[in-house]
Amino acid sequence: MARTYSYILIASLLAPVTVLAQEEETVITVGEVWLEENGLYFSVETVNLLEEDARETIQEGGTAAVDYTFELYRQRKGWFDSLIDSDQLQFRISFDAFERQYRVISPDMRLKTDEFSRVIAQCTDLNTVSFGTTDGSRLDPQGTYYIVVRVRYQPMSVETIDDLRDWVSGSGSEEQSPTRSRGEGFGSRIARVLMSAAGFGEEDLQGESSRFRPSELETRIPPEID
Repeated sequence: MARTYSYILIASLLAPVTVLAQEEETVITVGEVWLEENGLYFSVETVNLLEEDARETIQEGGTAAVDYTFELYRQRKGWFDSLIDSDQLQFRISFDAFERQYRVISPDMRLKTDEFSRVIAQCTDLNTVSFGTTDGSRLDPQGTYYIVVRVRYQPMSVETIDDLRDWVSGSGSEEQSPTRSRGEGFGSRIARVLMSAAGFGEEDLQGESSRFRPSELETRIPPEID
């Protein structure tokens, strides 16, 4: 009887979370594309990738990975399109329970904030993205090109939070951290359940820009820095 009551209680708590998670579709949009002296640039916006429901899950000890892959293709009639360039951008999200702050890290960026809205903006509103090896000289001015953006959103196990520093520094260790224990705490188990129930699971998305010709793109001169 007690076990049956527990199942009913858990189901009643998780059911409304599941409904909320399915209300909004996640959409990735490639926005404006332009040229600068040193490369091809574009903007990307991903809507509903990090729902507010994920905030409590991360606070419970969960971490998340948001990994972008950018690909530049040239369209070829009657044949497979040609991959010209590709690049990646990775974010890792965690929560510092002692400082009560979210942390977002990537190889060239660190963010600490107590506002989850800033976490969402940092990981989903990419105003200036570029391909590191592609500039205007590599592109046929009259060729037809397009950009494909893939986003992989993946919750990470609670244990991987100790690996974040090694991931950023580029080093790793095969030894288990002495701070980890074999058991899993109650809060961690609840976080894992909520990840699954609220749709806070692995997700792969893809967006594509409109076709464009380099000769028709705006060329911008970046401002001088004093």
